[in-house]
Amino acid sequence: MKGTSELGRGLPLTRLYRPARLSGGLTSITKQHLTSLCSSCILRTLVKPPLPSRRLSGGRKARRSPIAMASTPKAAGSKTKVHVLFVCLGNICRSPTAEAVFRSVVERAGLQDQIVIDSCGTGGGNPDWYKEKGWAYHEGDPSDQRMLAAAAKRSVCLTSRSRPLRPEDMGTFEYILGMDFENNATIQVAADHWLARGKHIPSNYRQKVQLMCKYLNPDGGFKGIMEVPDPYYGGAKGFELVLDLLEDACTGLLQHIQEHDLHSRAAQVV
Repeated sequence: MKGTSELGRGLPLTRLYRPARLSGGLTSITKQHLTSLCSSCILRTLVKPPLPSRRLSGGRKARRSPIAMASTPKAAGSKTKVHVLFVCLGNICRSPTAEAVFRSVVERAGLQDQIVIDSCGTGGGNPDWYKEKGWAYHEGDPSDQRMLAAAAKRSVCLTSRSRPLRPEDMGTFEYILGMDFENNATIQVAADHWLARGKHIPSNYRQKVQLMCKYLNPDGGFKGIMEVPDPYYGGAKGFELVLDLLEDACTGLLQHIQEHDLHSRAAQVV
């Protein structure tokens, strides 16, 4: 099976992760799925903060957020909690969906006070995103409108905004879950770069980086699947498949965390 990372090869970087928009800046989701979205999804879809832009060759612009946005990660909390980070290329399709699906699974289990959840991307197509003065496509942007629509049909609300992986994430999160092999390889390249330049990167960081599909039900219908495929250049079925895979894997992930992290930490407290 061809690797999912090959879907966008051969295309200009400026074409990667470019959601289409209607006139006036409103995405089609606002007309087609308004009634099915929760209020926070609607607000984050309609309201976008003004961001400075970076002019690329050919006159196109790449969105870039101000330096002020590169603050501490969204996930902050006590180290007695388990910290989970989902990662994909642009942080507008797969990883924000994993974040939202896992959050709903955790909340149904009543464990939202014990698990911190976040998502991020690996530059969205800019190969130098992790370097000094590097920047990431889509930083500050909401999720892709098609992903929002597909998730809303299952009552899954995507509310996060895109951000890149940061050096401090490598220490904050116990679980760093890439959607495909290329995501994980890029995470390790970035971490090695930061480590070589004196950033605090834990020695066990490679053990934290795993594939999301590791937590699929081994006896379920997705046996043998190792990556969550990028749905960006596919049709509606691709977004549904992403949701199917993530719903399965998030259930397995929570079960693993309950057995290997929460139970052991509870025993230590006692």
